[in-house]
Amino acid sequence: MQANWELSQSLTCDGQGIRCACVLPAPDGTADGFQILTGTQGGSLVAYGIPSGNLESSAYRHDNAVTALATNATGTHYFTGYKDAVVRVFDVQHNLIAQLKGHDKAVTSLAYADGGKDGEFLISGSWDGTAKIWRLANSSLVATLPNHENSVCVCVQGVDTGGMLHIATGSAGLAQNNTIQGHSIRIWTVDVRITSDVKLLHTVANDHDGPIRDLCLAPPDASCLASCSNDGTVKLRVAETGDVLTTLTMLTSSHPPMLLSVATTTDQSCIVVGAEDGHAVVWDLSATERSPQILLHAQCVWSVVPLPNGDFATCSDDGVIRIFTHCTERVAPLAEREAWEAEVAATQQKKSNGPSAEEIAALPRWDQNYEKRGRSEGDVRVFQKNGVAIAAQWSAASQTWIEVGQVTGSNENTGTLNGVQYDHLLPIEVDQSGGGVAKLQIGYNNGENPFVAAQRFIDDHVLPQHHLQDIANYIQQRAGQQGPTIGNDSTVASGSPMVSYEYLPAPGYKQFGLPVKTASTTLAKVKSKIIEFGLLSDIDVEHLTHLLDTLSASSRYHSSKILDEELAVMEKMLSWQQPSQVFPALDLARLVLLHPDAASRERYGYWSRVVPKTIAIMAIESVEGPAAVAIPMLGLRLFSNGLKGGPGSCEAIANNVDAILEVTTRLVPSSNKNVRLALATLLYNTACYVRSNPGTDISDKFFPILWLALTQKKQRMHLSCRRK
Repeated sequence: MQANWELSQSLTCDGQGIRCACVLPAPDGTADGFQILTGTQGGSLVAYGIPSGNLESSAYRHDNAVTALATNATGTHYFTGYKDAVVRVFDVQHNLIAQLKGHDKAVTSLAYADGGKDGEFLISGSWDGTAKIWRLANSSLVATLPNHENSVCVCVQGVDTGGMLHIATGSAGLAQNNTIQGHSIRIWTVDVRITSDVKLLHTVANDHDGPIRDLCLAPPDASCLASCSNDGTVKLRVAETGDVLTTLTMLTSSHPPMLLSVATTTDQSCIVVGAEDGHAVVWDLSATERSPQILLHAQCVWSVVPLPNGDFATCSDDGVIRIFTHCTERVAPLAEREAWEAEVAATQQKKSNGPSAEEIAALPRWDQNYEKRGRSEGDVRVFQKNGVAIAAQWSAASQTWIEVGQVTGSNENTGTLNGVQYDHLLPIEVDQSGGGVAKLQIGYNNGENPFVAAQRFIDDHVLPQHHLQDIANYIQQRAGQQGPTIGNDSTVASGSPMVSYEYLPAPGYKQFGLPVKTASTTLAKVKSKIIEFGLLSDIDVEHLTHLLDTLSASSRYHSSKILDEELAVMEKMLSWQQPSQVFPALDLARLVLLHPDAASRERYGYWSRVVPKTIAIMAIESVEGPAAVAIPMLGLRLFSNGLKGGPGSCEAIANNVDAILEVTTRLVPSSNKNVRLALATLLYNTACYVRSNPGTDISDKFFPILWLALTQKKQRMHLSCRRK
């Protein structure tokens, strides 16, 4: 028996960062003891046999990160949480069984409850500030636990003989004067047998110094509750009240790491946490002195998972799931452990240095900076000047780059935020719910994963989780560094890797968006054309102007709103009689569909009216002139964006998919390449929708159109060859 925890296995698949995991039984006929099912940043589900490392991949793929996983007591089913607010139920063969709909925002936490004769239940936590209890036998919603402060994590404490489900929840808190307040532990009971009554028994607020990220049952004998937080601590609590018994503190730097996940090993001896800075930390609760063991990773540890054999696994942003053991017979070979330690050491060294010679060589040359234009006032780029990396800022007034200074390593700090020094302090504006704009800063260090810095900023200011990608991209652009490519440096693998293709499987839906550089000009032209018709009242023009202003500010889509009056103007324009008057409205509608608020579940009724109107417009065969091309092209773009958009528009498209495919058939022979591109995109997005919703049956119309499109493509290729 090892005194310390040691690396046992390193398992990788397609290099996608691993967000979460759960344990499943091993398939019949194998020598494995169990499987570890993982959910990745790319939306895939991959199971690893333990100890063989053999891979089993689910054909189902979410179109973005899987944020939560759980399994039932017998391992016959598992459950996924995802940013589209839907909880999905799969059997152990990876078939989609049910979809639980009711949340309004991303699902971030899942917990299973075995109620014995009272049935099986699933508890889900979400960024919408609620937790929900689902009865799995009929996929029904039993109860909702409301009024949490943003993101919710959940933990099941059991079901008693009276049919009362005992639940603990934690919340992320609310931003108040640049600090997070109100993050709370709550203890609940729910009557799952008769009345579905919800009772809030106890609330403990603000005893952490940051958002609460995860909960688990804790020793002795799972009779306590453990919570972890962005403040770098774990608190052991009285399960019945949430009151603190002990605080476990992890200090690795002046800035305590965000603790993202907490778990108890199956032998009840240790508490394990995963941290955003790449630490996995183990506290041995049976030891006299509770000095934690730190297992440093190269990148963020999103989740830690206890395993049936007493080991635990870490889910890392580098695309590797690692198993740790304190049993000698399961420790990895020395060479594998040394290779992993060397990889971690190299990453840490990179964090303390500036750009490498190779990175500098790849930068654009300073003496050719006139070839690159900034996107906006204050845009920051990095150039190569005389063999060193320099930062420059774009001046819109002079249309030139202004040199700021040399880009150096983290030993030269360039700013302090909340008492912590950073290499970069990046300005960012955030819309406030009551109006106005808050001017904030993001702290970022050279070599740091931009997603980690983005997550820290989201948590500090309690912003919508779905905006993580946009903030990370902004950090990468403004810091002037190429952020790490998740998973590309993963070298240790077990089992046979999945087959990889350049284009398939594709990552998700495609869209016809609005290029940032031409957004203002394009929208101005649309507005000019609509006003030229003279069919809008002054108040309609006012609503139209506000709508176009909202669409042009794409960086604020996470917080801006589309008014009902603005949507009503667009619907009014779609009712105009002349085709030449209608197609600008179609162009506007396909852009509106990409706004999260406009395509939300609450707008389903609106799009249920707009989609049939669009189908009717496209069915008119007597259209001549420019509208003959514009109407089918824009209609197809509208349908494509509708599938890419939010749940409201997607459901409206899905409910009219037969009529859409029928009107699309006559467009297959089109000689216009823009119409053909829009058609191909619609077919592609439809295939993505069917793949994500296996119960959808459209084969009687979809496949004939696809075959016809391929036949037309082949004929055009033959004709082109004959002409040559």
